[in-house]
Amino acid sequence: MEALKNWKLHLFALIIVVISELIGIRHIGIMVLMPILYATILGGVISWPKLKILNMKDMEHASAIFPVALMILLAKVGLGVGPQLDAIMAAKGTLFIQMFAHFLGIVILGLPVAMLLGLGRESIGATYSLGREAQVAIIADKFGLNTPEGHGVMGVFIVGTVLGALWTSVFVSVIAALDIFHPYALALGGGNSSMSMSTAALEVITQNYPDADIDKVQAYMNTSNLITNVMAIYVNMFLTLPLTVWLYNFFDKFRKGNKPQVNAAA
Repeated sequence: MEALKNWKLHLFALIIVVISELIGIRHIGIMVLMPILYATILGGVISWPKLKILNMKDMEHASAIFPVALMILLAKVGLGVGPQLDAIMAAKGTLFIQMFAHFLGIVILGLPVAMLLGLGRESIGATYSLGREAQVAIIADKFGLNTPEGHGVMGVFIVGTVLGALWTSVFVSVIAALDIFHPYALALGGGNSSMSMSTAALEVITQNYPDADIDKVQAYMNTSNLITNVMAIYVNMFLTLPLTVWLYNFFDKFRKGNKPQVNAAA
């Protein structure tokens, strides 16, 4: 309740949202800059300790409010499922295959690399998912944001917000240049639950395949985004997070000075 009464946080949040929305979506070459990028940068500047605009108590209040805001977002995502059920069913198993590829690929490839780079429990939060809003909420509920797992998922969330669209633009441009995938397949792969990254991928696909049915490309991408957003909650909670924790505990046995094992049911 004390966090909700912190007028300073609400005021700055309102100001940041208004400024970000006024700037809007901007295109610089193949890069797509979304309002969430501006909001992240502005929030980072305001919360910089040297400026002394916000104190540690304000930071704690913001951490407490964050999961509540994410629950509202997840409810909004869930309400969007019904109108798209026909499109989801029409795609049959294709979308579900790409969805599992999104998540399992991250865990199997990302976790060992993160641990080899020296990350501890941060690697769990960083590699169990794509690290977007829904996944931040799951870690916040299971471990809390002021934990190594919370630091890991927030690090990926922030880096994905700042650099994700740029990386997606470059990566999809390289893949599209190979001309070995159908634009619909690229659209399915580009629908990864991040609007900034997906928009960047869509821009590249439309530029490289001018003869493709853009409406269908966008429909596949939107449906992929929807399924990844909605199904990700269950896949992450019941599959990839427990799997990541188990793999972390397994690999951690081979590292010197390993710490007590992590409990997935924390």
